[in-house]
Amino acid sequence: MSPIINKRYRASAMVKFANIREYVEPIVESIATHDMTVEEADGVHNIRSPFGDATFEATANGFKLTAESTDAGGLNRLKHALVGPIGFIAAREKLEIQWEGDYAEPALPADLRILHVKSVEDIAPRFRRLVFRGKNLERYDRDDQFQCRLIFQPRGTAQPRWPMLDYRGHVVWPDDKAVPTRVYTIRHIDAASQEITIDFALHANPGPATRWAMDARSGDLAGILGPAANGPKAAEFYVLVGDETAFPGIARILENLPVTATGHAFIEVDTKTDELPLRCPMGLKVVWLHRKGADAGTTTLLVDAVRSVKWPEKLDTVFVWGGCEHRAFSAIHRYLKKDIGLSRDRFVLYSQWHKHLSEEEIITTGAEAYLPQ
Repeated sequence: MSPIINKRYRASAMVKFANIREYVEPIVESIATHDMTVEEADGVHNIRSPFGDATFEATANGFKLTAESTDAGGLNRLKHALVGPIGFIAAREKLEIQWEGDYAEPALPADLRILHVKSVEDIAPRFRRLVFRGKNLERYDRDDQFQCRLIFQPRGTAQPRWPMLDYRGHVVWPDDKAVPTRVYTIRHIDAASQEITIDFALHANPGPATRWAMDARSGDLAGILGPAANGPKAAEFYVLVGDETAFPGIARILENLPVTATGHAFIEVDTKTDELPLRCPMGLKVVWLHRKGADAGTTTLLVDAVRSVKWPEKLDTVFVWGGCEHRAFSAIHRYLKKDIGLSRDRFVLYSQWHKHLSEEEIITTGAEAYLPQ
């Protein structure tokens, strides 16, 4: 038998979904934030990714998906990049996506890299910096996608548990026993030295990821997946806004802006002792907002700060980037879109966390716990 040359792995799915028109925009936007390029033509959203190509098309009573990759593992990864965002945005619809076509056994994600803690440093009372060392980290050296998902392994584990992706595009764990994972911003990456720096915001009620970071020691093991999440776009006037969870992203953006950039950076922390040195253009003013003991996610400091901005007449010269607790995120999103009239391609905002929900609960709830209210 002759060997198969340049085999392509293909799959497709037809899903009945009467309310699809309500979800198209947030689904496409969510897909695009996961390192996917999406272009619409004649009603079909053509998707390109490092793992393969796909399409998403709304139909009269649902939607159609196609996925194609050069390898079986890539096909599973591509399915996950579609099923994940769709399932999250339309969580309350409890959609069943049944794929037809080529089958692939569960496989480790192609973007999984193994990291070990190199150093631990407390850079402020509520910030801990961990530098990780790994191999083949070049894919994470991006300015347009700089968030990642970290996978936290228990210290001393003899058999690390890594997530796998099955033929449905779903995450499966060995023996159905998961280890904690969370999304973080890559504060700095040195691809030449194969090192990644993550700044962890420490808080009063730490979850599993923060507890891991608080106890971290040199040599501790973690995994990384990604990258994802849109970074800044070219502009003349920038507004960067966020609490501690967005600080690493704001700091990274500031030090890479052109020297001609103008605007504001509003950063909410508890007290002055949480302020950290920043490098930024002379024309961009950094304003630290202090909660003064108030619980994170309970103030209007960030919303009020954004409302105080004097915006340029030409809004196409503006770009806003930020992230914070869900309530403030929703208020800022509404203000930019409805009051200022900023077009959707001129701002990127993230609901970084929810005061009343864990990440697992947010995923289960779906868009209602994440999209602006």
